[in-house]
Amino acid sequence: MAEQVAALAPRVRTVTDGHGIFPGVRVHTVGHAEYVITGGGRRLIAFGDSVHSPIQIDHPDWSSAFDHDPVLTADHRHRLVAELAEPGTIGYGVRFADVVFGHVQQDGADPAWRPVDA
Repeated sequence: MAEQVAALAPRVRTVTDGHGIFPGVRVHTVGHAEYVITGGGRRLIAFGDSVHSPIQIDHPDWSSAFDHDPVLTADHRHRLVAELAEPGTIGYGVRFADVVFGHVQQDGADPAWRPVDA
């Protein structure tokens, strides 16, 4: 594997948390990559392995078998859920099986994933 990584290294550009990839798109990295795309007063947050199922939006403390550090990942999910609840924000759950586009609705203290109206 080291040889393959070395061969690709000249073609790879690493990014850090908050790094702008190009205008209107920045990346969040806390063990998992998320992309925040903004334009027209709205934004889309595309998230992958930080949340595997809409139930984790409702219960951010629930981990999956893939979380290497459940405490750090749960803390990150809480921040992500709060960001997804902000007005004008749509989420794209890359790993969600059926309702990949949605937003977070705050019903009192409990967040909930709601599909985007077609």
